Amino acid sequence: FHITIRKIEEINIERLLNYLKGSAPLTGEIQACVTILNTVLNYKPRNNFAVVKRGVFPETNDRPKYLFGGTELKTGFCQSMRPAIKLVLGYMIVNVDTCAAVFHPDGSLLDYVAKILGKRNVEELRRGISDSERRNLERSLKGLIIKVIHRGEKQTKYKIERLTSQAADFTTFTNKKEGVEMSVADYFAQTYNHSLEFKSLPCLVVKKNLFIPMEVCDILPGQKYEKTIGDKAKADMIKFTACKPQERFDKIENCIQNIFKHNEDENLRDFEINIDPKMMTVDGRVLKSPTVMFNENSKQQNIFPVQNGRWNPRDLVLLRTKPLHNWSVLVLADRRSCPMEQVKRCMIGLKQKLTEFGMEVGNDPYINYENPQGNIESSLQISVQKAHNNKSFPPQLLIVIIPRKPSPLYGEVKMIADTKIGIVTQCILAEKLRNPNNKSLWANIGLKINAKLGGHNCNLMKEELSTIGKVPTMIVGADISHPGVGQKDQPSIAAVCASVEPNATTYYGRISVNKQIRNETIECLGEMISDLLKAFYEKNKVLPKRMIFYRDGVSEGQFRSVLNREVIALKNAFDKIYQKDPPNLTFIIAQKRHHTRFIPVNRKDTDKLGNCIPGTVVDQSIVHCNEFDFYLQSHSGLQGTTRPTHYYVLHDENKFGADEIQNLTYRLCYLYARCSSAISVVPPIAYAHLLAARARLYPTIEVPGEQNCGESESISSIPLVSKELAKVMYFV
Repeated sequence: FHITIRKIEEINIERLLNYLKGSAPLTGEIQACVTILNTVLNYKPRNNFAVVKRGVFPETNDRPKYLFGGTELKTGFCQSMRPAIKLVLGYMIVNVDTCAAVFHPDGSLLDYVAKILGKRNVEELRRGISDSERRNLERSLKGLIIKVIHRGEKQTKYKIERLTSQAADFTTFTNKKEGVEMSVADYFAQTYNHSLEFKSLPCLVVKKNLFIPMEVCDILPGQKYEKTIGDKAKADMIKFTACKPQERFDKIENCIQNIFKHNEDENLRDFEINIDPKMMTVDGRVLKSPTVMFNENSKQQNIFPVQNGRWNPRDLVLLRTKPLHNWSVLVLADRRSCPMEQVKRCMIGLKQKLTEFGMEVGNDPYINYENPQGNIESSLQISVQKAHNNKSFPPQLLIVIIPRKPSPLYGEVKMIADTKIGIVTQCILAEKLRNPNNKSLWANIGLKINAKLGGHNCNLMKEELSTIGKVPTMIVGADISHPGVGQKDQPSIAAVCASVEPNATTYYGRISVNKQIRNETIECLGEMISDLLKAFYEKNKVLPKRMIFYRDGVSEGQFRSVLNREVIALKNAFDKIYQKDPPNLTFIIAQKRHHTRFIPVNRKDTDKLGNCIPGTVVDQSIVHCNEFDFYLQSHSGLQGTTRPTHYYVLHDENKFGADEIQNLTYRLCYLYARCSSAISVVPPIAYAHLLAARARLYPTIEVPGEQNCGESESISSIPLVSKELAKVMYFV
């Protein structure tokens, strides 16, 4: 290689110091200063340990943590410098935290192959594998670097390109040395005196016409698993990474002393960077929890105080329910695994819970069995039609029993029901029907069904939502779903959800496709907001005078770009809809993917896991110098260390005070329709995330540009949701 290094520019660190003192705005040059400091900070650990993204993963003597499917979970650490602070002017802080990544396990390739294919042990591989197993294995192993171990010290490294279509004893090549064609198994027996024990397995193809048996290969350590792990592996990962606060903080302190060793780092010393190894102590406060209101027929109409951000839905009547006069059940599982009597008993249990919640439920649903391998659209239509035949009007709800998860059936059912038929659906896994008396399951499903049909599960006292109750206000949440690993041909999908009632419990959603993949800006925001403003007017006969816009999925480096473009798009939408007096706009970014964690100094101030209690706010000492931002932990985690959400108020025409916007944000977290607890981020963002994930299930099609954001050329789009569903929360 020929490398040329040339000087581009000099970065003046004085600009950063001025910013820290509050006498200069945040600019690209200041961000460059921070980037340089982070490069210096991480140079030594990134050269000494395995690296995945911003994390470093030292070798440990800990017992390996294997996930379902054979991959290995490793825990590591990450660190970054951040500008500080309002009270400690002129300083930077170092944010250190634990992190985790999925790796291919090192060692025997055969052991890994057995785990990938779900075999009980390596011995089961002797009989060979099926074509479908071979394809699955090839997807998992492609790109993996291995070394051969059958030639003593000469352990050559190779990258796996693919697998042979036949086993080692049937995979042949021409031995140029002897001029004969022979199998790989015969070659190893003749050349290395090595009789293959697993000759029924395919070989690795590492180069053209270079085949290597799996049993003579070891996996090199430190290789990141780049593909998406399955649901069972994700469950394992959550279990392994759940770490109580004190344990997590002990690990961080140990890392600072024994891994990062800042005060022994010659690079930091050369740049005259000194780091205090002690953790910071910051001041926080706890906001008062709101009163959660239910129907007057509840055993307890008003719940206050809400203990630990949770309440028990037992004996509660939902605030406002919708009647369910006609419904149907479609079973996409065989009668042996999901018998009719079992389904009937479960539907009786669900109906009983819906009735307890205050819903008026009609006759028992019509139950229809269909072949999961057949035409799903036809199956859905038949179930809807047969229920319609029993009544004078079509069903409002279709319960769909699917055999397993993950299953392509789920996406197909949702796509057809949302875009072609126009009916609310609720999918249930067949395995969940084993216990007809599972009241917690029926309660969770009941909350979703009432919300999907247009009901209100709960609300807060009027005075607790006075910020949005004084004048007509629209609360908006927006998110972008980018294509995941292995989805390079898929577009980025934007979702926007907006409240359409004064109490901010009912949200309508709109989706669109970004023309530019991985563009952080919502390209069709103006059109989506215009449509939602019209819906607000149709429901309230007045347009909102305030808009509070919560935006998810934006990194700090993208703040200004997204703010400038999306605020302009919102203003343009206001100009189209309003004749005069457009709404005052507050634009807030919510960040969940960060590494700031809190632990109370006093044990008496913690929850049962040792976390801060819900409502904890930190808005000094670790927030930005010249910005309006705060950390809010609004929920109580079920396990591990609870992560607060970092909110940045980037644009505020409503001139909210810190207390006002913090209390509103916290109280909104108690109004999430899907559960009986406060959640970690404001509901409109959670709904936008659900809606974007739902739209990801729809097929992408090419349409003329005029149909999407006024573009002139053809671009990717997704099917429109039916008119029947556009006015309900079908996505919860």
